Order: sequence, then structure tokens, then C-alpha cells
Amino acid sequence: MKFVHTADWHLSSQRSRLDSETGLNARLMDFYRCARFTVEDGLARGAQAILHAGDAFHGCRPTPTEVRLFREAVGPALEAGVPVVLLLGNHDAPRSPVERHALDLLRETEGLAVIDQPTLLFFQHLETEQRDFLRSCAAKQADLQVACLPWPNKQLLLASEENRKLDPGQLNELVREKMMDCLRGLAAQLTPDIPAMLLGHFSVDLARAGGQNRLMMLGGEWTLNAHDLSALPFCYFALGHIHKPQMVDGLPHVWYCGSPEAVTFGEEGEDKGYLLVSLEREGIGDVKRISTPYRRFVTVELGDGAALPPAEELAGAIVRVRIPQANDVDFNALRRDLEAAGVHEYQVETQRAETVRRRAVDVSSEMALEEAIKAWLEQRPDLQPMTEALLTEARTVEQALQEGGAA
Repeated sequence: MKFVHTADWHLSSQRSRLDSETGLNARLMDFYRCARFTVEDGLARGAQAILHAGDAFHGCRPTPTEVRLFREAVGPALEAGVPVVLLLGNHDAPRSPVERHALDLLRETEGLAVIDQPTLLFFQHLETEQRDFLRSCAAKQADLQVACLPWPNKQLLLASEENRKLDPGQLNELVREKMMDCLRGLAAQLTPDIPAMLLGHFSVDLARAGGQNRLMMLGGEWTLNAHDLSALPFCYFALGHIHKPQMVDGLPHVWYCGSPEAVTFGEEGEDKGYLLVSLEREGIGDVKRISTPYRRFVTVELGDGAALPPAEELAGAIVRVRIPQANDVDFNALRRDLEAAGVHEYQVETQRAETVRRRAVDVSSEMALEEAIKAWLEQRPDLQPMTEALLTEARTVEQALQEGGAA
């Protein structure tokens, strides 16, 4: 059996120009293009299932266009009768337990299994004259078992008054314990002598964080212990959440596929793609990394008289040019050179330009907490990769203050 291991599509519109062919946001079309490539290329290589390990969208409230493009991306698999399993990721999840998550909008899509609770799936391998394929089946008929662990909802733990008294570190430790309890419970339900794998969205402590994830992990995000995981009876761990593709150090069956498209400049220089995994009766046979047609991010430092790189290094890329404040630069000439080099998009950063941005956004006491933090971060592009970590910490502080005031 072969399957596609993919994750972190982050279908979203970012600050970008419009795509000339579709009239839609150009960055949204970049994400879609790589997602569609992942599915079509995987099918062409004989994949019999598409396993998506979370973060289909960049937020819990995707637009109708983003939902439509997700369906179009997985459309070739659904039309061919190839099962698609979609796991809930942290970006898909709401910030409040009363909100619906992004994947609810896809739940009625025929052929798509939306997983937002710890679940054990069973698949049967069938052969016809035309092709091999998988289908859902009862446990006793299974040729493959897939245990699914979506992103945990920490808000459910905060429903307990006792848990609300925990500090952030203690609460994260409780989340770890609950997640490992879930994994051990799923493992206990496995049918012996049938290959079993885990589809999960979380961080492993030995994983190398990519630029998109590094600051989030430093911000106190919970991680699971790699050696605790390796003791579980899964022949392959198909993980999402960390955007840097990798086999987790020392554990040849624990893999992050990475994101198929770079999301921010923090991922500059990282290869992007998906994993094509071959499964034998005895376990994993082969794991191949397949690159996607992702958009490159390039940072250019123009201090001390440095010149732009050759046009072939910039063509088609999203380019960030950094210029020290004291440098005397002809910005009109610089823009002409960038456009002549064929860059997809560019931004020029100087200290003065950032000062202007700071004055352009007003943060007032009348704003809601998250609105104020996001407005402030608009002025601080250097801190924007920490957005989720800062918002999480701010919510914790706000809750502590409210509880102190109530007491």
C-alpha cells in the first residue's frame, strides 16, 4: 500500500497582489497550487489514501473561497474513490469552546473523513483489474489501522475550577498527560498483526523546529516525549504542525512531512513538499520526499554598499530587502531593479519605514485584548511569528486577572 502524508496547507489570503489568471489573492493561489500538486502527484505515483495531519486552513473561520479551494485540491482523490483523512490542527481549531472549528464546513464532503476527536480508523486493501485501493471497513476485515490524534482542546480542561488554578506550565503538563493517555488508549484498541500507524498534530521534543514554529515552541507550547511515543506499537507516525520536513532524530518511523508551501520568511531556505509512504505487511517499506512547486522566500541585505543578487536568484520569489537606516538608497531605482529581475512580490524594510508603520496603527484601551495585540503586532513584523504564543500568554494573564478580581 502507498499513501500520501501531508499537512499544514494553511490555505489563506495574505497581503498580496491579485493573481492575474484567477483574480484571487496571489498567495492563496500559491497555497492551493501546492496542495493540488500534492494530491495529483501522489495519485500519479500510486497513492491509495491521502492522510492530512492538520492545519488545512490558517484560521478557524475560512472564507467560502478557501473552503472551495480545499475541496478542489482534494477533488482528484475523491473522484477516484481514494479516501482522504483530514485531522483537526491548531490553526483550524477555535479559540473558544463554543465556536465551531474550520473543518465543520467540510464535514459533509463525500469521501472525506473529518477527524476532530481521538479516533481509530480501519481500512481494507482491495485489488481490481484497474487498480488497488483502500476502503473503510470493520476491524476484523482491516489491512490497515490508523489511529488519529487531533490538536487537543485545552479549553475543555479549563472548564474545571481546579485546572483554572494551574499556572501555564502545569496546564501544559496536564495536556501532555491527557494526550499520552489518549494515545495509550488508542494503542490498546489495535488489532494485533495488522499494520498500525498514527496520524497526529503535535510537537515532539526531539524535532527540529522550523522558522514558523521555533518561537511558538519557545513560547511554552506543550511537546510529547519522543521515547514515550516510540514505545507505542505504531509502525509509522504521520505528524503535522512543524513545518520543517524531517525524520525525528533517532526514530526512523516518526516523520514530519512539513508544509507544501512556505508560509512566512521564517521558513526561508526550507525545502517544501510531501511524503509518499510505502507500507508493507511487516511495517514501513519506504518514505520518499517529493518536492512541491513552492514559492521561494529570499532576504537581501543591502547594507555597506551591497548590490542585489543576480536576476535568476530573484525571479519568481517573494523578496524582502533590508536597508540600514543610515544608508542613502535610491528607492525608485531599487524598485525598478526588483521588477526587472522578475520578482513575484517584494517589500523594502528600513528603520524609518517601520517608524511610519508604528504611527499608522492606533492601539486604544477600547479594543478587545486580541484586537489590540494584533494591531500592535502589525507594527512589529519581527515579532509576528510569535503571534499565537503571545495571544495564548495574554489570554492566560487576562484570565488570571479576572479570577483574582472575582475573588
